[in-house]
Amino acid sequence: MKGAVLLLFLVLPFVAVVADSDADEWGLEGEAKRELVIFTDRNFEHDTQAATGQTTGAWLVLFVDRRCERCTLAEKALLEAATEQQPIPALVNVLENPKIRKRFSMTQMPQLRLFRDRRMFVYRGDWNAASISAFIQTGWKETEAQEVPPEASAVSEYLDELSITFHSIIEYLGRRPGLLVAIGGFMATAAYVITLRILGLTPKTKRTPTRPRVRPVKKRAD
Repeated sequence: MKGAVLLLFLVLPFVAVVADSDADEWGLEGEAKRELVIFTDRNFEHDTQAATGQTTGAWLVLFVDRRCERCTLAEKALLEAATEQQPIPALVNVLENPKIRKRFSMTQMPQLRLFRDRRMFVYRGDWNAASISAFIQTGWKETEAQEVPPEASAVSEYLDELSITFHSIIEYLGRRPGLLVAIGGFMATAAYVITLRILGLTPKTKRTPTRPRVRPVKKRAD
């Protein structure tokens, strides 16, 4: 009997430690906390289907800039508020994903947006777990539903890249005026020659006057 009591006293502290670790891992209501899903330009639309039906479920996406302190606070608050239930919490670093930043017109961070019912709801509360939890439960219903911006097409992305390249070249030439003048002169000359070819003309060239040939006069022999 004494041995059993002694064994019980030895086991109880271990059980308490395990219980504390489980309490840290699980919320007060017994719901396991989940990690944030990381989205990029490549997998955002594929995984969320934000603009194509949202059949993968509701998503609560936090858009951050890793350089701002408020973004770190917002991320911690979202982790505390998130549970195993819908919506699924996710994170996007807009600095590393310019296409997403442009698509959703991200100018100030952090931003939290809920994607559900084929609509988008923008969170405008404080960056703490209680406020975010209230938004998840019922607060989103009091928020204006917005259309989800469509994903940019391949043609649009190509034109954007072409525009960026063009502006980069202009900026480069702007720092080198001599080279810019030389290229401009070359292009003007080329355009002039091509235009003449199209019109079937030939560029005018200056003719040098030629002197008339004088035949030598033979003298008659007396």
